[in-house]
Amino acid sequence: MLKENMFSTKKWRWSFWPSARWARGFLLILLTLLFLGLFVYALEEGTSRQLVRVMAQQSFPFEALILEGIPGYSQPEREHLNQIRTQGVSLGTFLLTGVNIADARTYFFSYFTPPPGGPAWIGWAYNPGDPEYEGEIPELEEIPLTPSPVPPEHEEPALPLDDEVLVGIYHTHNSESYAGDGGGERDDKGDGEIVRVGETLKESLEKHGIRTVQALDIHDVEDFNKAYSKSLYTAAALVKNYPSMKLLLDLHRDGLPPGVNKGTVMIQGKEVARVMIVIGQKNSHWETNEAIAEELIAFAEENYPGLFIPRITYASDARYNQHLLDGAILFEIGSQLNTFAEAQGTAEVLGSLLADWLKE
Repeated sequence: MLKENMFSTKKWRWSFWPSARWARGFLLILLTLLFLGLFVYALEEGTSRQLVRVMAQQSFPFEALILEGIPGYSQPEREHLNQIRTQGVSLGTFLLTGVNIADARTYFFSYFTPPPGGPAWIGWAYNPGDPEYEGEIPELEEIPLTPSPVPPEHEEPALPLDDEVLVGIYHTHNSESYAGDGGGERDDKGDGEIVRVGETLKESLEKHGIRTVQALDIHDVEDFNKAYSKSLYTAAALVKNYPSMKLLLDLHRDGLPPGVNKGTVMIQGKEVARVMIVIGQKNSHWETNEAIAEELIAFAEENYPGLFIPRITYASDARYNQHLLDGAILFEIGSQLNTFAEAQGTAEVLGSLLADWLKE
């Protein structure tokens, strides 16, 4: 038998791609075409901003390729590798379908209206034309001379009239907090960590010689859906009380689905959250605010590279009170995935940056 095998005249056939792999290859090509088709559809429908926004915040896990490719080497890192796989599946599903596999409620979103508490759990992906969910845009009525009284737990006096204030700060979503260090994402009483981030920004600006005022009015506790309807009056009162104002900042933190990495950058040896700018286009002079935002981003890139996400997020169906002033901008300081310390570090750097920009 051995001799027959040695002198066999049967020709050996070489196959570039064994037939057993054709099915997998066909499936890979099909999935690739599906992804490209969905991407083209997103471009045509104007929702590709969400795809670009999320992907811009991701870092490609090259270490996963090494762990997957070297037999036996991945065993000590199996838990980490499984986490990367889960994140990849979660992110891919979210981008393709808008479904967050970690939140079963999103499977049925197309069949049910948002809960009475509002779409705080829904996230921007479900409102591509209105990422912050402004809802019905209210008409502006007569504005009181001063904003409503501050919460009793804050000892600051009512906002005084001042003709030297250059920056105004307020919070449409006062409840937003940071969960990156194990805390909650929201504060039910409206005293979220984003308010203290605003206080740090105010202190940083004033330390660098820029008069700043912060409104502490709570807008999102009673009815999240009407938060912008309430913050409109706070923002308008700030503009009316301080005619010298150059920047009116609505401070938020972003909301991202599980499986998406948080965004940070090293500034002066400290890891801080990144800043994203949102521009509402439903007002006649949104391009002026856009130009100011682009100037700020360019200025930041020269002084603190990476602090700002370079791509502005646009809301075609919202205005976010930005019709009130040339220089009214919505800042998203990190996301709920960041830590409070990272957001505070951003506020300190941002205050220095804005002060230098205003002095130019």
